[in-house]
Amino acid sequence: MRRLELNFQQPTNRPSRTAGWLLLLTGLALLVELGVSYDRLQNDREAMNQDIKTSNIRLDTQIADSNYQFTDKDFDEARQIINRLAAPWDAIFVGLESVKNSHVAILSIQPDVRTGLLQIEGEAKDYAAVLTLIAQLRVTKPFSEVFLMRHEIKRDDPQHPVSFALSMHWTRPS
Repeated sequence: MRRLELNFQQPTNRPSRTAGWLLLLTGLALLVELGVSYDRLQNDREAMNQDIKTSNIRLDTQIADSNYQFTDKDFDEARQIINRLAAPWDAIFVGLESVKNSHVAILSIQPDVRTGLLQIEGEAKDYAAVLTLIAQLRVTKPFSEVFLMRHEIKRDDPQHPVSFALSMHWTRPS
């Protein structure tokens, strides 16, 4: 039978002293790097402020000089711009780019955020390419209710491309 030895003086899984010193040195090195980076950023900020002060850019426009009063039309136009910027452009572009139709060129996209209506204008090689695009968009998310609003065959062009406008609804991703 083996003899049992109990030693309460030293724990068996004692952490290494060198690991502690290495962690302390690493922390100090990161602290020094943080200070150097902060100092560098402060110097860059001061240089940018100095460049702004010494530049010849003036911000005194007609609006600032004449105590311009914004009208309801100005606010409506600003609201329209904000609404257009708030459109889910990622979902719209992913949906449009997922449609593979090399005979069609989309020239403009006009979303209406309030109604969820999207108008697309473009040109196609022929009328069949336009119909193919409509069929592809009808089965592509986030689009629904895709309709041809107008089309025109350009007779003055020797290739006779078709100019078109589509209307569709898009749904916001949940």
